Amino acid sequence: MKDERISKWPPILFFMITGIVFGFCLYLITGWAMRSEARAQVGATSPNNAATYRDDPYRGEPRVRVVLRRDVKTRLGKVDLVYRGIEDKRVKLDVFIRDLDPLYPYRREIAYRSAKQGFRLGGVRFELISAGRAKAKLVWIRNG
Repeated sequence: MKDERISKWPPILFFMITGIVFGFCLYLITGWAMRSEARAQVGATSPNNAATYRDDPYRGEPRVRVVLRRDVKTRLGKVDLVYRGIEDKRVKLDVFIRDLDPLYPYRREIAYRSAKQGFRLGGVRFELISAGRAKAKLVWIRNG
């Protein structure tokens, strides 16, 4: 005699495992979307965003000493500057001209000696005080 009793466990296990895999995939997809959305919000509120800058913190001062930290965007007049370090006695800067294209960096390399005498970037005049690996000190000449 045959045992006619059919086990109910295989279909139950099949649907449980399928449900778990489906739920895990759904969690990964929605979790990824939430993480990318959170990244977009952080990018929108980063300190490099133009909306977070004060209007003019140096009102009325003709010469302003400024410290540029490496790889940090700093707004000075009509331009945003990013100091990229010094290499082969050349100061490397990324210049973002806000009136022209605020998202495109114009890469500039200026000889250290000529930068000490003064230089112009995007219609704004600067003089280099000192430059190192981590930071550069400039004088921003506002009337120049």
